[in-house]
Amino acid sequence: MHELLRDPWIAARVEDAVKPYVGRLPATQLAWMREQLAEILAAEPEAADLLRRAHPRVADTSGEVPQGALPGAAVLEPKGFRRSR
Repeated sequence: MHELLRDPWIAARVEDAVKPYVGRLPATQLAWMREQLAEILAAEPEAADLLRRAHPRVADTSGEVPQGALPGAAVLEPKGFRRSR
């Protein structure tokens, strides 16, 4: 397994890319496609830059819903926070 595929977020994006071929190609070819995609993301400077910019900075795994994520929920601003107008 390519090192990039150990990252759950990247693995999910790669899985999304190969999803149309699941059931149409043998498992060995799907595995090859995953490896090739990961290799391109690691080796090609433009792809690596896009991946770096798209990857979330911090993944919240708590399962908690942030305030304001639900319709009608109040949004509290951090102390000292001012919105630019």
